[in-house]
Amino acid sequence: MSAPVPQEPRFGGIRPAAVSMVSGSAVVTALTLANAPWEVVIVAVLATLVVSLVLGLAKIVVPNESEHKRDLVLEYIRYRERRAKQRERRAELRRRRRRQRERVNRQEQHAPAAGGDRTLP
Repeated sequence: MSAPVPQEPRFGGIRPAAVSMVSGSAVVTALTLANAPWEVVIVAVLATLVVSLVLGLAKIVVPNESEHKRDLVLEYIRYRERRAKQRERRAELRRRRRRQRERVNRQEQHAPAAGGDRTLP
């Protein structure tokens, strides 16, 4: 059994999540030195954390082998197509129900009232 092939580091050995953390820290430092409102600094910190987490999750979830990446992308495309067909079916059902309601409303408007035009005692 052979040893696993070591992966080539991207970005000159720096991970994308680390790059986003460092750049986010630089932005936060710049905002703090510029006396930016604390709301802006907090938004920058949260954005940095979200980007880092998304990049880290993408690295974990997306397989490294190209064949598996292809399968993952194809499955995602199939999923989107299924969802689009479901949306079309639901839209068609809504249109049918709307037409039926309009027909019933028109029939009720044109039908004479039961009992004629007599007034109630």
